[in-house]
Amino acid sequence: MRRLATRRELVAGGLVAGGLAAAGVAVAADSADADAPVSDGEALSKALEVERLMVLAYRRVLASGALASDIERAIAPYLAHEVEHVSTVASQLAAIGSAAPTGPLSVDAAGDMLSKHNIPGSLTDLHSQNDCLRLLVNLESLAEGVYFTALKTLSKPGLQQLAAQIMACEAQHWTAVSGLRNPGQYVKAVPWPFVTGSS
Repeated sequence: MRRLATRRELVAGGLVAGGLAAAGVAVAADSADADAPVSDGEALSKALEVERLMVLAYRRVLASGALASDIERAIAPYLAHEVEHVSTVASQLAAIGSAAPTGPLSVDAAGDMLSKHNIPGSLTDLHSQNDCLRLLVNLESLAEGVYFTALKTLSKPGLQQLAAQIMACEAQHWTAVSGLRNPGQYVKAVPWPFVTGSS
């Protein structure tokens, strides 16, 4: 059984310099590729894939009409954060000479990605507030995992810092959305004390 990194080990590994004082959410890793060497371009491409999925998901959730107005107002700024993450990760890929996908992600491609990452739900079946918030919590977990995995393979300190900063942002989103999904149940809005990666 694989031992999970503790918060103390993450901090000792340099994540404080990247701005990650908060812990993330546990996300299961794909064991088949967990130890294979990954280039900076591959790690960033995986992160960009997830970020593009999140942009589409936030757009669909906000357009669904299923959210209470106060919850919609609370999470609406997160879409802009995810759009910025897409732009930043894509520019870093371009800077190292790797191709980055352009244009919006299709709903069909997004559905395939949800299946690939074993995320329940659908971007076309968002009929309740709970459907919407559950999807976002799961995607924020996925994003944290992809950046955690990237931190183990990225070779440049600047890219490591960027990954840690974005991971911290996704952890804040996860906490807020979990809190909105479980009002008054604060234990459900506190991130897990252990983090594992996702590929």
